[in-house]
Formats: sequence, C-alpha cells, structure tokens
Amino acid sequence: MNQLLSEKFNLTKKINYFLILFLPISLLIGSAISNIVVLLISIIFLIELYQRKNFSLLNNFNFFFLIIIYLYLILNAIFIAQNQDSIVRAVGFLRFIILSYAIFYYLSFFKKKIIKFWFVIFFIVSVDIVIEYFLGKNSLGFSSDYPGRIASFTGDELKIGHFYFGFILIALAFLSNKKKKIQIITAILFFILALIIGERSNFLKIFIMYSLFFLFYFEISYLKKFLIFIFLSSLTFLIILKSPVLSSKFYNHIFENYYEMFKKGETIDKDKFIQSNQHFGHYYTALDIFNENRIFGSGLKTFRIESFKDKYNSIDKFYGQSTHPHQIHFEFLSELGIVGYLLIISNLIYILRINIIHKKDFLIKAAILFLVASLVPILPSGSFFTSYGAAIFWINYSFLIKRNRLETVK
Repeated sequence: MNQLLSEKFNLTKKINYFLILFLPISLLIGSAISNIVVLLISIIFLIELYQRKNFSLLNNFNFFFLIIIYLYLILNAIFIAQNQDSIVRAVGFLRFIILSYAIFYYLSFFKKKIIKFWFVIFFIVSVDIVIEYFLGKNSLGFSSDYPGRIASFTGDELKIGHFYFGFILIALAFLSNKKKKIQIITAILFFILALIIGERSNFLKIFIMYSLFFLFYFEISYLKKFLIFIFLSSLTFLIILKSPVLSSKFYNHIFENYYEMFKKGETIDKDKFIQSNQHFGHYYTALDIFNENRIFGSGLKTFRIESFKDKYNSIDKFYGQSTHPHQIHFEFLSELGIVGYLLIISNLIYILRINIIHKKDFLIKAAILFLVASLVPILPSGSFFTSYGAAIFWINYSFLIKRNRLETVK
C-alpha cells in the first residue's frame, strides 16, 4: 500500500511538473488551453496533498486571507452582481489561488529546471518578436493589424506585451548567477524588445521595474546604476524619436491634444480632458460607478454592463463604454467597492511587506517589482479577473508565498 501511494505521489508530481513547464506556452496558445492547464495543475496539486494526507502547506495566514477574498468575490457576485457570468467567474477564481501555491510547492523540487525552461520559452518569444518586427510576420505567419504593435504568438489578441511584462524578470532570474556583463547586456536587449512591441503601458511598467531593480537590487556602484538609468532613458528616447509609429503612440496620443489646446488658448475642462484619451473615459466612468456603489461596488465583472447605461455616459458614450475600466484600482473600486478594494490591496501589501527585505532570491525580487509595477496608478492594465492576466499575476505571486511550511530544495 505504501509503495502504491508513493508511485501515485511521484506520478502526480511528474504530471504537474510538465504542466507547469507548459504553462507559459499555454498562455501563448489561447485562453481555453491555459484555463485547462491552470485547472489541471490546481486539481492535481490538491490530489497530491490529499494522497500525502498533509495540507499543512495551506495552513497559513496568507492562504486564509486569500480564501476570505475568494468568499467575498462569491458573495459579491451572488448578492451584488446577480448574474450568472459573475458567479461563474467568482467560483472559478479559486483555481488561481491554488495555482500560486502549486507553483510555490513544485518550485521547491524543480526550481532550476522550471526557470531554465521558462527562460528558453521567453527567449524564443524574443526571437519571434525580432522576426516580426523586421519581416512584418512572425515565425508562424501571424501579423498585427494594429500599426506599431507586435502580435507574435498571441496573434489577433495582441497580448504579447503583457506576456513580456509578466515574464521578463523571471527570464532574467535564470541569468542571476552569470557574470554581471551578461546580465546587463541581456537585460538591455530584452528592454529594447519590450519597447518595439509597441504597448505603451506594459513598456512603462517594465521601465519602472528595471529602474527599481537596478536602483535597489543590482549590486554595483551607485555611479554605474546612474549611468545605466541614463542609458536606458536615452535609448528609449532615441528609439521612440527615430520611429514615426512609436513617436505617435508615445507622444501624439498622450500629449499632442493638450499641446494643440494650449496653442489655441483653450481651457482644458473635464469633458475635453476625458475625450482626449480613451482610457480617461474608462476611468471617469469607473469613478462614477464607484460613487454610486461605494461599499460593495456594482458587482464582479459588471463594468461591461454598467458602463453602457446612459447615466454614466453624459460626455461621450464611446469613451466610457468597455468590458473593464482598463486600470486595476478603478476595476476594484467600481466592481468590488471599498470593501473589496481594501481586502485585495491589504493582501498585496501584506505579501510585499513580508518579502521586501529578502535580498537573496532573484525570483522574490522579480515578483516584488512585478507587483509594484502592476499597482502603479493611472497606467492602463488588463482586467485582473480575466484568465490570461490572472494567470500571469498569480505566477508571479507564487514566488512571494512565505516559506514557513516547506523547506526549499536548492
């Protein structure tokens, strides 16, 4: 019996090992495949814990904190949102919480192999981005219909910038034991590719992560840190300046309208400010929804419903209507209210606080910077509750789970 149990334990461990290796690839293939992979990893992980008759890994404050958030999402979906899609989303969200603990658990056995394989995937994606940038199509023949955007393996969904944002520091973790010159050169090459992908918000988040990484974590002199920061800033400016498409995306879409209004002596009132940028319209609508539903919000995944109501679109319906507010703070506030916002933000602050002084593990540093960049106000973001964005978020979150119940296998 003990031998049979041991064989099952080894089998489940091996299956989940290969599924975790495949996880980034599944994100590139599409939501249906990634959802299946995430669900399988979560279920097999729980089966393994059951076979071992040991759930101590889940017996900690942070896991219970996440379960409280999960229960709030369900109650919010049932009693506030009151629609089937919200309830399904809320119930299914548990898979991402379990995913984070599963990755944390299996990293203790296969850390080097997993990070090495993920680096190879990221490197292949990077090469594919270069191919598409110069040839107009990626290695599979995919191309972007959106000027200045790279599609790569995500095709029409144009989500490769988010993938790059989520995995760039994880990929660099593989090189953390290499010489400083190799780390710096590779980091700069990845940085350039992040820029030419053409996604403003994800690039700016990567810029923030890089700046904080070199300032606080990279062990070189402050003079070299300053020179690297100046170099990256100058490189960004020159690449944008030399590319008409990037200049349009980073300058014209943000500043040109204000500059034209200023030249004409026009007053930039609320309506013109909102109409000058599509994301501002989403933010404004989200704040309107929050102001009418301060405590519990309008309900999980209901922005796509509420934003189309006439009372929230007095300025311009096109700018207010969307599937989500395109900003993580506004999404929490409008859909979950102040209660949901404080629960989620408190957990993120807690998990950052218990890890912030950790200076040895590169993955912990990477995850800290990812969470910090994800929480930057104003910068647009994908929905926190979509499968693609959630998977990337909880992969990074898994590196921050406190190692108080499991010995890490080097």
